[in-house]
Amino acid sequence: MMIQGLCHIGVYTKDLKCSIDYYTQILGFELKWQGIVDHPTMGMIPVAVTGLGDCTIELVQPADEGAINQNAGPVQHIALKVDNINEFVALLKAKNIQFYPDVIEDLPSFWDGIRHIFIYGPSNERIELVEEY
Repeated sequence: MMIQGLCHIGVYTKDLKCSIDYYTQILGFELKWQGIVDHPTMGMIPVAVTGLGDCTIELVQPADEGAINQNAGPVQHIALKVDNINEFVALLKAKNIQFYPDVIEDLPSFWDGIRHIFIYGPSNERIELVEEY
């Protein structure tokens, strides 16, 4: 058996509705599925799947809110590819989204060169917006 590619990125959320609204209304993802999952070890948990292009993000609201890491963990961030970072940042600023730091950085030595900036989602997930050169 061989790996075929990325299936999805899972994000724990404190408030599923708030996260669905953020990913769909702010970032432009589409809600693909929402329901209650009968998980063998976590019990009945609300879950939603959002998607945009070939990027799928699963939003999970665990019964134990203590399971949500308040600090950066093993997955340090989610990176989303954008085609015009200046325009997208302007759209997000119009929606009062804060950036950390508040400047688009150029990294010509990373890969073939990128421009990037970071935001935080509603459950403190770190999201990198990336435009490739």
